[in-house]
Amino acid sequence: MPLSVVVLVAVVTAGAAVALQMRGQPDATATPTAPCVGPPDRATPSAADKATATAPPDGNGLDVVESGFTQLGSTSAPITRNAMVSIGAVVAITSTRTAHRALVTFDVLDSAGESAVLTTILDRPREIPVILPGERVGVGSQFWIRSEDGQRVEVARVNATVSGATWTATATADTPDATRDAAVDAAATTAGGITTRHLETRRHGTDQIDATVTYEVHSPYCRKWTSVGTSAVFRDDAGTVVGGGFDRTVSPSACLPGRHPGSTLLPSSLPPAAADTRTEVYQHCAPPDDPQQ
Repeated sequence: MPLSVVVLVAVVTAGAAVALQMRGQPDATATPTAPCVGPPDRATPSAADKATATAPPDGNGLDVVESGFTQLGSTSAPITRNAMVSIGAVVAITSTRTAHRALVTFDVLDSAGESAVLTTILDRPREIPVILPGERVGVGSQFWIRSEDGQRVEVARVNATVSGATWTATATADTPDATRDAAVDAAATTAGGITTRHLETRRHGTDQIDATVTYEVHSPYCRKWTSVGTSAVFRDDAGTVVGGGFDRTVSPSACLPGRHPGSTLLPSSLPPAAADTRTEVYQHCAPPDDPQQ
């Protein structure tokens, strides 16, 4: 088996074991906030709406407004657990409609414009289940970097694009105010109306690039949604995005109604320049009536 695959399996296995220990346990007492609300309109439009539901009525509707990356490890080192690039991006919605299942794709390129990615195992578009009008939703990702002629390829740039969303109207009294909690708490973010408040980012590991992030999630919905993962976006002291991470491991309590704690482990993802107190966390949850979940 190639060395890169052996290393990847070892890191993912170890990371999953620690994540199970660090992650918050199911909160059996979580109850809907009174009054709770119903989910946004279904992600799958009716037959009559299919002709117009694939695009917003007011332009593209989604833009990547911030992105940044940090290559971790020495370019002369062999392929090891820190042969990674940490990436973060923020997607803003400009439409008055609701976006469903938007896909964020990262192209990691070297100076020649060729892919710098070692393996496609982690090379997947990142899905955002729901984006409500007025929201800015962050996504994080990590990629293994290939070597060439005994040297690690240097990442020259990362292009982040968003596409593939399905759109539905948002004219419903059951849609929560997606920016309310974030407006009163600088540490809070929203995604699909679900608020996540960052509590702490702790560095660990011999190279101090592993991150354990704790947070609190508040879902205003009456029913449990389905978690599709947790993203972190890392910023430096000036507020510039310098990287990010994604944990696809699902906690049983991740998208329950009400308020509950959460914790995620992000190995080989925390850039040295990241300010730990400026971490942004986004809990990605899909509505219970999403046919893809």
